[in-house]
Amino acid sequence: MTDGRTDRSGAPRVACGMGRLQRLGFAALAVLALGGAACGGKDKGKKTTPVGSGGGSAGSGGGSDAVGMGNGGDPVGGGSGSEGGGGAGDLPGAGSGMGDGGGSTEPGPPPIVPPNLDISPEQARTQVERHLRTARAMLGSTTPDPDGAIREAQAALAVDGTSIDAIVVIAHANYHKRLYDTAEVILDGLLDKRKTSRTNEYLYYVYGLVYDKLNEPQKAFVAYRKAVELAPSFVSALINLGVHQLTNKQYRDAVETYEKLTGQLGKNDAASWSSLGSAYRGMSGDFDPGSSGRDEWLGKAEASYKRAQTVDRNYGPAYYNLGLLYLDADPFPTGSGPMDTLARLNRAKTYFDEYKNMSGFDMNLYDERLKDVTKLIKREEKKRKKSKKDD
Repeated sequence: MTDGRTDRSGAPRVACGMGRLQRLGFAALAVLALGGAACGGKDKGKKTTPVGSGGGSAGSGGGSDAVGMGNGGDPVGGGSGSEGGGGAGDLPGAGSGMGDGGGSTEPGPPPIVPPNLDISPEQARTQVERHLRTARAMLGSTTPDPDGAIREAQAALAVDGTSIDAIVVIAHANYHKRLYDTAEVILDGLLDKRKTSRTNEYLYYVYGLVYDKLNEPQKAFVAYRKAVELAPSFVSALINLGVHQLTNKQYRDAVETYEKLTGQLGKNDAASWSSLGSAYRGMSGDFDPGSSGRDEWLGKAEASYKRAQTVDRNYGPAYYNLGLLYLDADPFPTGSGPMDTLARLNRAKTYFDEYKNMSGFDMNLYDERLKDVTKLIKREEKKRKKSKKDD
């Protein structure tokens, strides 16, 4: 009902005369009380939630890979902007019961709005990342928990069924369960069917682990290299790539890998320092005995092995590698010239003996090196005795 006048916007204005309210009687007053409408005022007591794909309320709109994110509706109470937004005409049944006959119909029941249980893309991403962090921690612990990691990965997939990382976690868990063929099949399926997986460094890292166990070192090497190309600071992939570079005698590449680990990435563990020492020792082989270039690489190797000892006094490979360094490097450089041959060989023997005292040492390896160094010591002693006798 309007009074024939309009407001500033040109819309008809609701009539508000007190005489009109008196004629409507109790029913009209009840309707107004339910709606909270006041003449010319805002509907302050009313809260409604629009249904459909309108508005820009929190949690609506935007694309997402998360499961169940496609309805486009506004979540209940998500800031729809309807609070205080209209007059009496917004109420169910309002306007039809205010006729000239003085009667009024009761307002109908409020519309039933089903709850929107979807979560926003941001919430979905947070939940997926939390599950994946937990899963990876389970796989990276001293005693891996592959079954727990699989449960966490499945929980991540329940939120986002397109998560490549969650599927790779399941493959990684199968690797820990020694189901290498199963892990490979999972990774193959991702690579074949999901193009975006081809830029996932974690996928190639797990491929490398699987290929190592399947005794396919060349494939493992290629997989680790790809992982590092995609993520140059991927520490675990770098470490395993470096191992293959040493095995392949790619010493210059191994030097680059382990210098990056121990320098730029701050990997201060005995294994990395010892591996860097082996890369340096390998580089010395490109130079003639006694040359300055060879002496420089041998000095770096010695320093790196000793750094490994400093980091972990119980790291056996550092002792073994020092023994090997002194055994093979003839002549061995010092600040005052080449080290005495017998002193060098005895130092090698000392380090081999210390290696034997470390936990996890390889007895066969120790026996072979001890046999080599003992033979050379005896030969040098015999040579000296003969030289002294001739004098």
